[in-house]
Amino acid sequence: MDLYLIICLLMLCLLISSASFQFLSRRQSSSIRNMRMVYGIPDGKVIYTDLDRPAKALHSKKTPISGKPDYIVKGKGRSLIPVEIKSGRAKEPHKNHIMQLAAYCYLVEENYRRPVPYGIIVYSDGVQHRINYDRNLRSDLLATVDEMRKTIGRNCPNRAHNHRQRCMHCSFSGSCERSLAK
Repeated sequence: MDLYLIICLLMLCLLISSASFQFLSRRQSSSIRNMRMVYGIPDGKVIYTDLDRPAKALHSKKTPISGKPDYIVKGKGRSLIPVEIKSGRAKEPHKNHIMQLAAYCYLVEENYRRPVPYGIIVYSDGVQHRINYDRNLRSDLLATVDEMRKTIGRNCPNRAHNHRQRCMHCSFSGSCERSLAK
């Protein structure tokens, strides 16, 4: 009789854990579906997301680049599409956002060994910008990374904007000679 009771309890535990897993799985799928609708994420299978749960960072073995795109969507054929969600608004994408997306395109291409024809930047007002990942953008990215590597050893780099607010929220504002926050 005791063995029968133990088996029944084990079956009950398995049933409860199976139901819990199914509930959490549906909840996660629902969360991704909702985010896709809100941000207009393109059709295709989401193979990576950093928005609804922490994801592993992508690293490059060739360059000192690493990062975590908000989404990676499997596009047509073998292509992968990185998607970056921004909390601000912009009629035209900011240069630094384009470079960030280019870095994600580079990382996805290297880590997944798949072509990346373009990436998408989505601003909080729903405006989307499709950024082609071509030789020119890749070249700009690598030149920017090279310039950043050279600048690390020097004094303060040139400021690429005239916005006091950006300086106030910058992690280097305390040591930057060109900060507008002072």
